[in-house]
Amino acid sequence: MSGWAYVAAILGCGLGACARFSLGWLDHRRTFPWPTILANILGSALLGAVVAAGDDALLSPGWAFALGTGVAGGLSTFSSLAVDVVVMLKDRRHHATARYVLATGVLGMGAAGAGFALVTALS
Repeated sequence: MSGWAYVAAILGCGLGACARFSLGWLDHRRTFPWPTILANILGSALLGAVVAAGDDALLSPGWAFALGTGVAGGLSTFSSLAVDVVVMLKDRRHHATARYVLATGVLGMGAAGAGFALVTALS
């Protein structure tokens, strides 16, 4: 892979991280970690679409790397999910924690599948 792909991935990661940070403004009260779950769903959908586009040769390996690893990787966040879970458990919000973890997994995988299916159907 060429050097430009690594630079593009670094820039894409910054773009994805800024988008994830911006989603935090959606919930000032932080009653439920909606910004994190939304970032993970969007990142999963993007990565599913990128993988499908790479499989169908719509994206070069360099672009797939830059968009998948860079943008989708910068947007989605396992570390924020983990910290949200620890904080929610500390606050004894067990039912909300269980819903959060389940929703993140199910919706994230569904979004990845939807992104993949959409690109596959359009190509």
